[in-house]
Amino acid sequence: MVNPHLRRPQTVYDRAAPMAMTNTISSHQSAIATPLGAVLALTFLGSLGTGIVTNGIAFVATHSLGYAKGMNLLLTLALGASYIVGALTAGPIVRRYTKKHDWLSTRGSLVLVLLLIAVACQLPILLDSFAPRYTPAAFWVLVLIFSPATGVLWPIVESYLSGGRSGKPLRNAIGRFNIVWSAALVAAFWLMAPLLESNPLAILSILGVMHLLMIAALRWFPSDPPKHISEHHEQHPESYRPLLSTFRILLIASYVVLSVLAPLLPVVETKLEIPIGWQTPIASTWLIARVTLFAFFERWHGWHGRWWTPWTGMALLLVGFTTCMLAPSFPSLAMPMLIGGLFTTGIGIAMTYCGALYYALAVGSTEIDAGGKHEALIGLGYTLGPLCGIMGLGIAGNNPESFRLWVIGITSGIVCLMILLAIRASRTAFQPASDCR
Repeated sequence: MVNPHLRRPQTVYDRAAPMAMTNTISSHQSAIATPLGAVLALTFLGSLGTGIVTNGIAFVATHSLGYAKGMNLLLTLALGASYIVGALTAGPIVRRYTKKHDWLSTRGSLVLVLLLIAVACQLPILLDSFAPRYTPAAFWVLVLIFSPATGVLWPIVESYLSGGRSGKPLRNAIGRFNIVWSAALVAAFWLMAPLLESNPLAILSILGVMHLLMIAALRWFPSDPPKHISEHHEQHPESYRPLLSTFRILLIASYVVLSVLAPLLPVVETKLEIPIGWQTPIASTWLIARVTLFAFFERWHGWHGRWWTPWTGMALLLVGFTTCMLAPSFPSLAMPMLIGGLFTTGIGIAMTYCGALYYALAVGSTEIDAGGKHEALIGLGYTLGPLCGIMGLGIAGNNPESFRLWVIGITSGIVCLMILLAIRASRTAFQPASDCR
């Protein structure tokens, strides 16, 4: 979701292109916010898809197609690369056609996207029944449709979330939104477990049905998102802008780690002889940790304006990732290391995500929102991660111990480079404030 990408209070549909949104919103459009319950219901169902495809596709591919780490990394690479394409092109395409065709509203565009995803989810199981040799091709077609389609889906949903809201109601809505989508990912990993061994392709088919159910929730959505209510933001501390610059880059780094870990988890868990029915529940440890920290940070605000937050998040992320990858090398401690590593990784990812979201909301200026370009940067994280794994595989070959060490080294190197870029960006962000003195 955005994949699970940064949930901005204002999105490509309402802030990055205000003139385009004006053209798509009826002159009679009410500023009344879309019912939050309807948005959250749609978000929960849609986020199950994010959990299964974006974060869990390697498990389905491993147990339905027999994919090993190489093919899983390529599959995840396709997810990230196609998301970049979708993020950069989907928003302008939707705005163009809603402007060109009077009968096509923003809600109508959402229906078309959901129908496309629902049909694509049926392809693998249908071809597996009638033309099994084409099942792998159908699997890749699903991935290449689902990923860019979510580049359309979530910005639209976010525009309905933020439209008609501002100030505290907007902050509360986003807080609940984050908890709902992140909890849905946990549910997805547990719900797919019973079918993972017996009929993994049925998981994708059921996912398609869930996207049809999302259409039912749209009856409470207006034809177009309510206009965003502008507000005068309170003066934020001087440190917030450099903190935002830092977190935005580190958020990309966190997705690099996540996207190299996700396709390798089925391999690691199979190596540890974890029963198939328990592989996704155990893998959900990092998702559970993320929900836990989301809820904690929503209630405790002592981390606001603190520089320890981004660096602690990055440190936990790298420690957790390294622990997960090294777990098979220590058989007697493998399970505690894997679970502890996953939990630590989840906390690190959550700290980075919360910081990026909070400071984007707190600073609240239009130039920090790059719309589809921002989503493409998140897609860049999803692309660089698998590339780290593929490079490690190319260097180490079939030596699993060497492979794990190379992946840890290459991934850590990319993350450290982004840390340096984040430090540079934070210093640059400080500069305007210094010039004003």
